[in-house]
Amino acid sequence: MRKLSADYIFPISKPPVKNGILLVNELGKIMEDVIDPETLDYKINDVENHSGFICPGFINTHCHLELSYLKDQIPKHSGLNRFIREIEHIRKNANESMIDEAMIKAENDMIQNGIVAVGDISNNNASFKIKNNSQLYYHTFIEAFASDSKKAKFVFDKSLTLFNEISKNLKNNEASITPHAPYSLSKDLFCSIKDFSEKSGNIISIHHQESETENDFFLRKNEPNQNNNLHFGVINSDFAGCGLRPISAISSFLPINNKILFVHNTVANEADIDFALSYFPHTYWCFCPNANLFIEQKLPDFSLFYNRKCKITIGTDSLASNHELSVLKELQCISSNMPFMPLTELLKWATRNGAEFMEIQENYGSLEKGKKPGINLITNVNGERLQLTKNATIHVLS
Repeated sequence: MRKLSADYIFPISKPPVKNGILLVNELGKIMEDVIDPETLDYKINDVENHSGFICPGFINTHCHLELSYLKDQIPKHSGLNRFIREIEHIRKNANESMIDEAMIKAENDMIQNGIVAVGDISNNNASFKIKNNSQLYYHTFIEAFASDSKKAKFVFDKSLTLFNEISKNLKNNEASITPHAPYSLSKDLFCSIKDFSEKSGNIISIHHQESETENDFFLRKNEPNQNNNLHFGVINSDFAGCGLRPISAISSFLPINNKILFVHNTVANEADIDFALSYFPHTYWCFCPNANLFIEQKLPDFSLFYNRKCKITIGTDSLASNHELSVLKELQCISSNMPFMPLTELLKWATRNGAEFMEIQENYGSLEKGKKPGINLITNVNGERLQLTKNATIHVLS
């Protein structure tokens, strides 16, 4: 039995506990809720005292593990359209061993960075073997895209084959069939995914409003954007120039009662957020700020979401668009741009909210008796103000 303590322990399920004590068995299972030493009339011996903050393992709700081989291959600040073209170009010359080695290293880095569960995008089965032997929990989003309605059945059937491969053969994994982005699917393909999702109850993830060109594509049929999106098969879009903003245009083509994660939201405004919250009762929003800076040099307006008490999660995106897969680095980015944001809130985004979205809160997301959520220690912090610093580092305790 380990007895862990730090300057503050953040259980997430309740306020932080100064000099709290956490009892953990050899399997990483929490034996008691966080103990406040101020409430005890006896002393607990053999406590491991750490400087910093203890919190649960991180939930990375948006990643592209299969793109790990693209690290340092795409120029920064190239914009979304060029970024998409570069991925498609480099993919043609990639070999299997290169892809496998990069994924193994990326997963090991996530583990070292205190990540315990991942919502991972897959366009093929390249990552399945690694996931089947991983200590991480994965929910794989089988991503579908094709704007040509004639391809809808072929693309959906291919996604269904991948879904069945995961469901039948992979342990410690769940899966969904999910749309890539508002602009890259036909109405027919959207409807196939919607019907499947409503029957299965699967959670949904969709890239959303990464750049203003996406809004232009829907509102004004911006021709350059349409041509650039040809790399995702956008030839005769059902939505180009429809006069609506993306989330409104596709709302009737998404399942209303499933949990839906809108990813990036870089250029979402108040009306977009309010519409989603009113239309979808189980809406979550994922931020991947370092990827946004890498590609578009722009961040979402976090305060719009925070002020509306949105359910926010954190993602790392891929190594094609990020220097490392670290949830802590994403939190540091947000904190540096919103220093007023309480650390209790940031850590909730990185832990409990992600666990609730991925429906794994029975084991992950908070430091509570009976759970095995992973235990992180964050050092080099501001203990007086309960804030992260630019030099904060992560250490995995369990």
